[in-house]
Amino acid sequence: MARQIKSVRERGLVAAIDLGGSKAACVIAQLTPVPGGGFKADVIGVGRHGGVCRDKRPDVEASLRAAVEAAERMAGERIKRVHVAAAGRSLGCRRIAVDLDISGGVVTGDDVEECLDQAGTAAAPAGSTALHAFTVRYSLDAERVDNPVGLAGGVLAAEILGVSVRDSYAENVESLLGRCGLELEGLVAAPCAAGEAVLIEDEKELGVILVDIGARSTDFALYERGALIACGGVPVGGDHVTRDIAQIFGSPIAKAERIKTLYGSALSGAGDEHRLIDFPQLGDESEITRHSRAELAQVIAPRFEEIIELALDSLPQAGAARRAIRRAVLTGGGSLLVGARETAERVIGVKTRLGRPVALAGAPEMATAPQFSVAVGALQIAARERTEAKRGQANGRQLEPRRAASGVIGQVGAWLRANF
Repeated sequence: MARQIKSVRERGLVAAIDLGGSKAACVIAQLTPVPGGGFKADVIGVGRHGGVCRDKRPDVEASLRAAVEAAERMAGERIKRVHVAAAGRSLGCRRIAVDLDISGGVVTGDDVEECLDQAGTAAAPAGSTALHAFTVRYSLDAERVDNPVGLAGGVLAAEILGVSVRDSYAENVESLLGRCGLELEGLVAAPCAAGEAVLIEDEKELGVILVDIGARSTDFALYERGALIACGGVPVGGDHVTRDIAQIFGSPIAKAERIKTLYGSALSGAGDEHRLIDFPQLGDESEITRHSRAELAQVIAPRFEEIIELALDSLPQAGAARRAIRRAVLTGGGSLLVGARETAERVIGVKTRLGRPVALAGAPEMATAPQFSVAVGALQIAARERTEAKRGQANGRQLEPRRAASGVIGQVGAWLRANF
């Protein structure tokens, strides 16, 4: 008789994938039950791969296969079902307000669930699937409260941020995974995942914007008073800096990327006008032109400033949102550019730091690089969902898994009840 192979969930594994414009990252963890009904996540496999091209265009499928295989080799396990981070450009955000009359005079858990159910009907527009619902604030009789359950009052008001993903994006992700022999277990908003891995609670409480600079796009997430109040993405990233260098200095794109990595900076330093860099020319790489590092910085700085400005301009009610920012955090591969932090501080006007994901148990040093922020955060969210599902079952209630492209409105209420 053939040996029965246990599923990923039965083996206690959870896997998360970050699909970028030019790379893919995969993190696999072993979930170990702990007293109290939760799980402890121990990272056992990490893989990242990028730069695979087909017809001079990034081959995401090949990069995904390579990243998953690398993580599986390190883990010594095979994975089938994965959580995937949905890019900020594919997301939609809605602020939803619900007022509920409290019939018994005291707020109960059922009253809170009813509020969330009503919000669920408007969490995602047509053609989208609800991913997350974050409580922004509760008010009881027009007075703000943190947890209304058990308090006396007549009207409970809830303001919720609903995050949705385009159905077409979810379908494309499922198709890509299918070609790689994988199945989609759930989608996670990439800006939320990066915030989970990088931000500390005090930053979220005081007001912070997270800017995750990738190759093809830049995601952002804005927090105030501990709650996510906006997230999304803009179609500009580190590759646009590379292309500016290639176009202005006449170099092949691959050479321009290497020059950016080795010598690029968003700031000009003392003596940079005298430090010359060789630029191979497009069509004949034996032909070399020389330009100073100061000239290179003059090309990079305007584009980097534009990336930050576009992220800020994409915030809802951009003027009011900017006033909520007390601190900024940069992450992603683009944040490693020399002078990135200083430039962001000047553009945003607040203290800025470089964000790296918190090291999880068993994680190698490479998993603490900014390029792994989204994958590590998605893993943390997936592990927390598994814990919540276990606790729900222990309480006699079967929780619905969060799935993309499956019953947009019908499952939103169940998802909200499962997570709130």
